[in-house]
Amino acid sequence: MKQYRIGDYAKYLGVTPDLLKHYEELGLLQPERTSKGYRYYSFQTTMLLIESVRLRNYGLTLREISEILNKKQTDNAAIERRFHTNIDSLRQEAALDEALARDYENFLEWKRTLTDRDSDWVIRWGRPMYFLPHTIHYDFLEDPRIYEILKDWMSYIPIVKSAMQADMRGKVTWGFIIDQQMHQKLGLPINDVVQAIPSQKIFYYKFRGVLRRMSDEVPVTMQHPAFQILSGMNLTWTDTYYRITLMPADWTDDISMQYGYYAIPLADTQ
Repeated sequence: MKQYRIGDYAKYLGVTPDLLKHYEELGLLQPERTSKGYRYYSFQTTMLLIESVRLRNYGLTLREISEILNKKQTDNAAIERRFHTNIDSLRQEAALDEALARDYENFLEWKRTLTDRDSDWVIRWGRPMYFLPHTIHYDFLEDPRIYEILKDWMSYIPIVKSAMQADMRGKVTWGFIIDQQMHQKLGLPINDVVQAIPSQKIFYYKFRGVLRRMSDEVPVTMQHPAFQILSGMNLTWTDTYYRITLMPADWTDDISMQYGYYAIPLADTQ
C-alpha cells in the first residue's frame, strides 16, 4: 500500500498537517515513523480520516470520534441522543441563516422604495407579531419575566427588531418585536409578559431620516405626517401603534441616516 509524507498526504486530503498531528495525538491516526522521525501515511488511512471529518462535522467531539473509530466501549444510546441534538442545532442554525439573509434582502428592497424620497406608505394586512417590553422613558422595566427570556431574544437581533410601542396619550414603551411565525421557527421562548399582536389591517408608514433622539420621532400630535395621511383619507386607528427600527444607521451611504416604519393598526378592519 502506497505511503505519503505528511505534507503530501495533507494536500491530497484537503486538510492541514497540524490537523493530522492533532488526530495522531488523539489516537485517531497512526502514521508510520522512520528512524529520523518522518511521518508516513498509508493510503488505507484515507477512509478513516474521511470518517473522522464526517463525524466531526456532525458535531461529535474528538473524544467521541476516537471511541467510535477505535471501537472502544461507547454508550451507543448517548451517541445517538447526541446526533439527534446536533440535528436540531443544525436545523436551528440553518433557519437563522435563512432568516438573516431574507431579512437583509427585505431591508434592501425597503430601502430602494425610499431612494428618491424620505417616506412612503401602504395599507395591508399585517402578520401577527409578539412584543416584549423592555424600557419605559429612560428606565429598564423591573419585571423579572422579561429577563428570563431577554438573552434568547437578543441573540436573534436583527430578526428580532427594536420597537417602540406608543399610544395616543403619549405613553411610550420600548422593547423588541418579532413575527409570530418566525418566532416559532426559531424556537424563541415566550412567557406571559410578551404581548401578542393579532393579524389586522395596518397602515405602514416607511421613513428614512437624519439620526436623532428617539423621543423626537414619537408622533404624539396629529402633526405627524403619518396621521395627517390617515386623517386625509378619513381613516380611524386604534389607540396603540408601533415604530419599528430597520436600520438605526445606514453604514452603506450615510451613517447619519436611519430607516424604519410606523405600524398603525386601523380601527375599521372590514
